[in-house]
Amino acid sequence: MEFTDLYKQSNSLVAFSPDGHYIAVAVEHRLIVRDTENPKRIQRVYACEYPAIQDLSWSSDSQYILTASYMHDRVDVWSLEDEQWRCSITDEVSRVARALWAPDGRHILTMGELELRLSVWSLETGACRYMENPKAGRSCLAFHPDGSYMAVVQRHDYRDFIGIYGVGRWEMAREIPLEHMVDCAGVAWSPDGLHLCAWDMGANASAVVFNAIGMVKRALVEDGLGTGRAVWSPTGEFLALCGMDRTIHMLNELTWRSIATLMQKPTVPVSADVFVETNVDVPLAQQAKALGGTGAAAAARQHSKFDLETPTLAEDGSGDSQPVRIRVRVPADIHRAKDRPAVRAMFSADGALLATHDESMPNCVWVWAVDEMRCRAVVQMMAPVREFKWSPVENVLAMVTGSSNVYLWQDAKGCMVCEVPAVSALAVGVRWNPNGDSLAVLAKGLFCLALLPV
Repeated sequence: MEFTDLYKQSNSLVAFSPDGHYIAVAVEHRLIVRDTENPKRIQRVYACEYPAIQDLSWSSDSQYILTASYMHDRVDVWSLEDEQWRCSITDEVSRVARALWAPDGRHILTMGELELRLSVWSLETGACRYMENPKAGRSCLAFHPDGSYMAVVQRHDYRDFIGIYGVGRWEMAREIPLEHMVDCAGVAWSPDGLHLCAWDMGANASAVVFNAIGMVKRALVEDGLGTGRAVWSPTGEFLALCGMDRTIHMLNELTWRSIATLMQKPTVPVSADVFVETNVDVPLAQQAKALGGTGAAAAARQHSKFDLETPTLAEDGSGDSQPVRIRVRVPADIHRAKDRPAVRAMFSADGALLATHDESMPNCVWVWAVDEMRCRAVVQMMAPVREFKWSPVENVLAMVTGSSNVYLWQDAKGCMVCEVPAVSALAVGVRWNPNGDSLAVLAKGLFCLALLPV
């Protein structure tokens, strides 16, 4: 893997354009657009009228960029084609708490503080429409895969509803009461747009699957600590419900029943590959030569590699010894899971694999084979995982832990450690190019592009 030079960024606001040609970066109050093939080439520089950009996103056609400062109740839109064009949005009734694009790339949605209203602004006509009483969670709003409808979780008369709005006229087409919910935390469309799933953050791990007209297909209520998130597979064949009790319930689209429960356990099946990161001793002179720096700078870096762990023998209770792999994790600080589910899950681009991470075992990422519902591999790193993401075009999983390494896992090829050349660049985040040929590696106040080997 080849790395570019380091460039400045602020608040980890680095975003590839949907067509993969550009990368937008926030540097304090400036918005900088760089070329992805040669990031030294700057396409545009825009200066905002507020001290720091707090949010950044592209329109679906890669023609416009949205920036926001929620502290100053301000949203700006910039044109990539016309450097002189700009649109500014402020809400005189309720301060803007969140801004996002509609799928058509010509409307912007802003969420007001205190869940007062959701506003839809048109870039072409300047008109604005409002939806009352939306819930403010980031998962409480979802667009149909073809962009024709929007589902919004709303609360009135002390009950939660899902409002289905037609995109374009922005009028309500249907209201679905959530009779099985105590406090709905999110909603998600299936990839084919035929079903909706809503999940609850209440005492029960409840979720409801509807068809497109609002008919309940399955209501699931189980004992547990609530559902953190629902994740559809890209094919829509499976639905993963990530529980706050560290379980993942896999539902299939035929019966909408749980066909498997995935749990990250300290005991790993012998059929799974276990990759363990270990330190590697490299002579000081060789480190300095590789880094092109001084011996002191080279000594500051820890080199590592992955070892494939061999099974160990353990008794199965009957007195017989069976080969299993045993890796006991130290529980994480309970505050690590304060603002996110105890378990995170993400399907690969083709839906064949599922990557999961359990906050109670923070150094590990599990990879599951979806067709067999079994653990395919476990990647154990020396530091807690900060972020993991699948490539958008192939089954390559990128992981970072706050070290100077980027870790790549690929089926049949195992794990690879890629060292960021700059010793001071400690990777805390990754962003894949939609083309899948590169990724942005984020450090504190810096980022670089990593080009994948062909």
